[in-house]
Amino acid sequence: MRLLVLVSLISSFSSLAFADAAADAAAAAAKLGLHHESELGYIVVGGNAKSASFSGKQATWYQWDMDLLKLSAHYLNTRAQNQTTRVVEETAENWSVALREEHSFIPNKFAAYAQAGLNGNTFIGVELGTAYDLGVKYHWLTSDSFKLFSEAGYRYLHEDLVAPADYLESHFLRLFSQADYVYSPTVSMGVWVEYLPDLKNEDNYRINFSPYVSAMINSTFSLKFSYEGNYRNLPVVLGGERMDYRHITALIAKF
Repeated sequence: MRLLVLVSLISSFSSLAFADAAADAAAAAAKLGLHHESELGYIVVGGNAKSASFSGKQATWYQWDMDLLKLSAHYLNTRAQNQTTRVVEETAENWSVALREEHSFIPNKFAAYAQAGLNGNTFIGVELGTAYDLGVKYHWLTSDSFKLFSEAGYRYLHEDLVAPADYLESHFLRLFSQADYVYSPTVSMGVWVEYLPDLKNEDNYRINFSPYVSAMINSTFSLKFSYEGNYRNLPVVLGGERMDYRHITALIAKF
């Protein structure tokens, strides 16, 4: 009788282990191949005050075996009517594009990454920024309902300023964390924070962050509500604002 119970327990544990392994294998297989995500937001204000804001993001990545190659970009443009001249003027514009390669040493646990990117924001005084990143990525939690990972690395940033023949060079330590929580089959939320202290100038540090909530419409489309903040302790222009922020409502398509 004891032998029968023991055999039954071993069989049960084996079945559970096999089911977990099969689920992990299926999840890993689902991540392989080509994927794309697009985000589009547009706001129009009319009447006494007139303005239009457009924001767009895209990410395309290909994953195979232990490697991932990802191309991401964003663009934001705002135009508003001058209340004095009644002429529509551009009041904000910024953009970025980056190519990233990741190699996993331990799947869903530990990886290394390298990234190169360009960005621009003339309204804060940056004509063109060039960034190069090297670092590591560690997944703390990877359950179906809650995911948490962190990245640590080095970023070299060269910024050509709007002022002629002027530029900034920064050598940052990059610390990044992101948490995602699935509240229900249709609602998820998360937050990411990026801290960039300059290794040569302790006053030149930057903090970027964004909390967000997503509501799924169907298997392809969802709505995203987010707040994005970008803090520069040393503004490019003397007397400029340290904090830039935006509230975004966007339609997301994943396939």
